[in-house]
Amino acid sequence: MSEYVGIVDIGSGYLKGLVSRIEASPFEEPEEPPTLTTTPLKKPSKGIERGSIIKASQAKGVIREFLKLLADSENTHITDLYLLLTHPRVKSHNVKVELNLREENQLLEEEGDVLVQITEEHLKNLKELVRQQAAEPGYEIIHIVPRYFILDGEKNYEPLGLHASKIEGHYHVIKLKKQVYLNLKNLVESLQYRVNKIMFPAYVASFDILGEDDTKKHTLILDLGHTTTGFSYFTEGSPYLSGALDWGFQDIAEALALSFKIPVKKVFELLKEVGYYRRTSYNGGEEEETVEVELEDGGVLTIHKTEIAVALREIISQLLVDVLNRLSEEGIDIVNELDEIVLIGGGSNLKNIKELVEELIEEDLNCRVRIGKRKGITSYGEEEVEEEEFLNGDFAPVRGAVAFLRELSVRGLLEDPDNQFPFALEKRETDQSYTEADLTLPPLEEEEKPKKGFFGKIIGFFRNIISGD
Repeated sequence: MSEYVGIVDIGSGYLKGLVSRIEASPFEEPEEPPTLTTTPLKKPSKGIERGSIIKASQAKGVIREFLKLLADSENTHITDLYLLLTHPRVKSHNVKVELNLREENQLLEEEGDVLVQITEEHLKNLKELVRQQAAEPGYEIIHIVPRYFILDGEKNYEPLGLHASKIEGHYHVIKLKKQVYLNLKNLVESLQYRVNKIMFPAYVASFDILGEDDTKKHTLILDLGHTTTGFSYFTEGSPYLSGALDWGFQDIAEALALSFKIPVKKVFELLKEVGYYRRTSYNGGEEEETVEVELEDGGVLTIHKTEIAVALREIISQLLVDVLNRLSEEGIDIVNELDEIVLIGGGSNLKNIKELVEELIEEDLNCRVRIGKRKGITSYGEEEVEEEEFLNGDFAPVRGAVAFLRELSVRGLLEDPDNQFPFALEKRETDQSYTEADLTLPPLEEEEKPKKGFFGKIIGFFRNIISGD
């Protein structure tokens, strides 16, 4: 792999990316990360709609230009890329696999109860079992995330080096439609770049916006994109459910354009200028409560800001219903368990979007809402970050990818990015291999879903908003 890599979030509205220079040693401590030079860049995208390439020539041209700008910004040459992509056909499920470690010991019958030390080879075998279990025609596995392990009935997060007679691995698997995966990979590689990995933005963002204290929380990361909305629900610091919706802020703008009978471009200008308008007692008549829009025929349309607010409430509430329904269908008791909603993506830049979501859930969900903007960050590696925009929720996925690669590099795992957190896997001493015939393993099984919790109250709440009751 080259010294410099590019990280690019492939969006339907914008391409966002940066360049990272990685100088890593497996003997470095994680607290002393390698130098990562970051140059944030954001440009409009073309030829990409809802995570799919719909006009290859347009997409190819825009991506080529974007990658050249990235390289020129650091006056370097990039050959290796990590891509981030949200697509409505992203899916996830949780898998449980196990190894009977006692069967490895030939002296078991003579010596009785024997415990085996867990090695990295055992974890590799577990991961291979996950691949077998999660394999699905038409889909590509893009993330295999270890959630936790059970060692002889005891829960553990870092099993390497411990002893047990049986180990169960509980994993979260994220998959992308293979056609989408191959089309993007082949298009970018036709530009003479090497695609190391395609990643899911809502999951990767967690490496930046979730800290150690968040491992005790139930957190929903909501990626408000241009034509898609990705999400990843975390428990104990690991993802439990990931997916995407087939609509985003482009659809919101089109709905408002239809409502006000103005061009979509004008709606985006309105959203940028006004956002979610919240009339309060203290601003009274001090603030202009209407906005004028120039029409193509030369006329002027006066729109009250509260009209925009009402429309936004209806649309964003439906989006929340769709996502929270997905969680409820997987047995997640969001009323009693959801602790925090973190908003990222371009939609998180909308004025007062945080306050809007808070208003929509305040009577039914006792959870915090925040923008995925890390506070107190002034630099990455040795390079000062002067652009305030780079620290907002729009760049959370690429910031997360930087943190992800930083940790992989110091552990010597860049060539095997599926060895992911929250487990600190040691660097392999040798590249051992095995065949399926070498494994004597129990049947694979999908992890049992928790019992469903109460969800009717919040659904009724949102439906009342949408219906106007």
